[in-house]
Amino acid sequence: MSLIRRFASADTPSCTAILALAGRDAFGPVADSTAFTAATQGEEIFVAERGGIVVGFAAVHTGDAPDYFLHHLYVHPAHSGLGIGALLLAAVVVRFGPRLSLKTQLSNTGARRFYARAGWVEEAADSGVDAIGAWIRVRYRARQGQ
Repeated sequence: MSLIRRFASADTPSCTAILALAGRDAFGPVADSTAFTAATQGEEIFVAERGGIVVGFAAVHTGDAPDYFLHHLYVHPAHSGLGIGALLLAAVVVRFGPRLSLKTQLSNTGARRFYARAGWVEEAADSGVDAIGAWIRVRYRARQGQ
């Protein structure tokens, strides 16, 4: 069973390790907790626990309220495929939707499928290229009945 809760400072080492493993393609090497803290500064963070162990996190940039930006959503590779990312995404949507967006690399087909299955919509007109490569904006869209 997985539990989603707010981040506590004691979660920093676990989240640093997750970012180092799961986020290395987007953020390069993450050497220590200082890098994690810098990458999530000013963001509201949720963590996923499984069996009392932090196995994932999501961080939302809130500085442009009421438009919120999902900056990070990572699950430890040893715990992927268990629905933890979907639980984190649902918690973020409950807290911040419907004015929520993110950017993902065009080459990250797994993430693009994940967000599409959750009802998020790609906006081809809002895309670009950064140091990692081509990206596209993806926006949350409430499903019918929500």
